[in-house]
Amino acid sequence: MRTAWGFLGIRTDGLAPYPGEDEEWWANRVTILKALGVLDPDGKPTARLDVMAGADVLRLTAGDFDRERAKMLATCTECHSENYAKADLEKGDRIIREGDKLFAEAIRIVAGLYQDSILEKPDNYAYAFPDLLTFHDAPTPIEQRLFVMHLKHRMRLFQGAFHQNPDYSLWYGWNEMQLDLTDIKQMNKELRAEN
Repeated sequence: MRTAWGFLGIRTDGLAPYPGEDEEWWANRVTILKALGVLDPDGKPTARLDVMAGADVLRLTAGDFDRERAKMLATCTECHSENYAKADLEKGDRIIREGDKLFAEAIRIVAGLYQDSILEKPDNYAYAFPDLLTFHDAPTPIEQRLFVMHLKHRMRLFQGAFHQNPDYSLWYGWNEMQLDLTDIKQMNKELRAEN
């Protein structure tokens, strides 16, 4: 099953902003791409980019996204007006944008702990930067929380939106992401006070 946003809810246009997107959203997605290890901390592509492309879990070109969106729109317009379908899909896009803002802030907080040598780079990390693909092997509680924010709550946020379930998207996605960010901010404060 392919969707416009892919499994991870990430789109780019050749590692550039999707046409018409604002700079803030692109900057937030760059932060997420760094934490996925697709880009290094300096923003340069890594070998993981090819792995992610091969797994087809994100949309790497505007054309790829647009083709999948057109298929979704064609399906929706079998029962709904085109304007209604477009507006509804755009609501999903906006919730991803807002979720990315929260998620990127959380990533930057944890990245700051590495930058300030409060967190020590694990041997299995390529960089002193949070690595979202370590999943449950995250070395610290703050990173465990970041990974739950990513793989559980951000997924629920955008999947609920595109499955016409705003209640699920709100309570099990957005609300939980807000709680994650609050906890990450508190853990950051405590870690910095200890060091």
